[in-house]
Amino acid sequence: MHIKRFYGVEMKKISKLDANLALTIIFLLMITLLGMNTFYVLHAKVIGHEVLGIYPVSEYFASLISGVPDHCIFYTHELNWWAHILLIFLFANMLPYSKHFHVFMSVPNVFLSRLQPLGYLDNMPAITKEVKLMMDPNAAFATPPEGEEEEAIERFGVLDANDATWKNYVDSLACTECGRCTDVCPANTTGKLLSPRKIMMDLRARMKEKGPGLVKEGKNFTDNKSLIRDYISEEELWACTTCNACAQECPININHPSLIVDMRRYLVMEESAAPGELNAMFSNIENNGAPWQFSPEDRMKWVEDVNLEVPQMADKLAEDKNPEYLFWVGSAGAFDDRAKKVSREFVKILNHLNVDYAILGIEETDSGDVARRAGNEMLYQMQAMMNIEIMNGYEVKKIITCDPHDYNTFKNEYPEFGGEYEVIHHTQFLASMIKEGKLNFNGRFDGQKITFHDPCYLGRANGEYNAPREVLNALSTKNVEMARCKSFALCCGAGGGQMFKE
Repeated sequence: MHIKRFYGVEMKKISKLDANLALTIIFLLMITLLGMNTFYVLHAKVIGHEVLGIYPVSEYFASLISGVPDHCIFYTHELNWWAHILLIFLFANMLPYSKHFHVFMSVPNVFLSRLQPLGYLDNMPAITKEVKLMMDPNAAFATPPEGEEEEAIERFGVLDANDATWKNYVDSLACTECGRCTDVCPANTTGKLLSPRKIMMDLRARMKEKGPGLVKEGKNFTDNKSLIRDYISEEELWACTTCNACAQECPININHPSLIVDMRRYLVMEESAAPGELNAMFSNIENNGAPWQFSPEDRMKWVEDVNLEVPQMADKLAEDKNPEYLFWVGSAGAFDDRAKKVSREFVKILNHLNVDYAILGIEETDSGDVARRAGNEMLYQMQAMMNIEIMNGYEVKKIITCDPHDYNTFKNEYPEFGGEYEVIHHTQFLASMIKEGKLNFNGRFDGQKITFHDPCYLGRANGEYNAPREVLNALSTKNVEMARCKSFALCCGAGGGQMFKE
């Protein structure tokens, strides 16, 4: 059978030879095991001993060759035994030099799987320190605690194999090259160069090439090559939508996006080598607090254009009130024409239910999600710390948002910087209102056919599949599922900065 996922640019001739050799040895191991047991059964019957064990297949074969001379039975059993044990030793010594090392590495790799949600990206403490110094210049002159010295930062992100984390490398050794990750990758599906399997295979190959030099000469060893560009092109890295489909599908819990984002971090923070469209987006967030070139003063136009009544945190504070919920509108909810409709309709529901809420208004700024996933960790942490300072100043405890990316960022990533909030997606809020009988619908949707596209950062990243469907089920509609839905949903293609790059 020609299985598409078993092929690709990374699956070179050596990969096929490696796999065929391993399968051949496994086949011979099974043949010699069967031969060993068959002639053991024959030998036991000849000398009148009881057969220890149950061998239905071997006993069947033994009955077919019952006329074999006694000395042949003994020597054939010995031949099969020695062939079997020697093949085991051969295979065991060959495994560390082949992709079949996953036989040893898969179980420990699953045992060492990270326990955070798929939507979480690892923090960079070195960047946190830099950002805190920028926000509090006086801290730059503070002396480190006694006995501690300032550590020089060698590199931001991953340029070469030895910059990757030990877990990334264990992931690459455990990779079975099954291709499930590449098969579900939306970038690969749409014809882009990215193949998550190739990323892991390239890391393994690069470490195999550079590793002996590092062991012999130390961390300063160089062969004037690197993982980025010599093995993995920039085009591959910038094609990733960080949808986590690859990590969800991997049978041994490899996390490909973490390595891809780390390489993006190097390109952005060390070389300023992001695509021009992303650099423009970074500048917009820095200057305007949003990925688009809108003035921060325009952040309330989505309300003003339709004369909606929306309470603001500053006004509530002036009245000495502390709202139960902060409705986080988000950059898309405030500026994108389609998302603005969602913000307006949700506000109408909040007003209808007399929910105690408020928004930040022009004090709101971008969450930094897109900057982080596009590799600009510095900009993300600056945005995160500013937002947390504002929200903590208002003593925010609960956040509702319609944006699945901001939902993921607030829930999984802001806590590391002191932003501890109860984060609620608007579909979860609506589902709870429906369950409590506070929200009911008339029959105006009768007969309409509706399908729901699972956002990657609500579904795969945070495991929320039911709330949106509970809301739709409360309508008098015919709800149908897409062929790819829930954990198999196809990414819309906008994540990881793609919305602004393309």
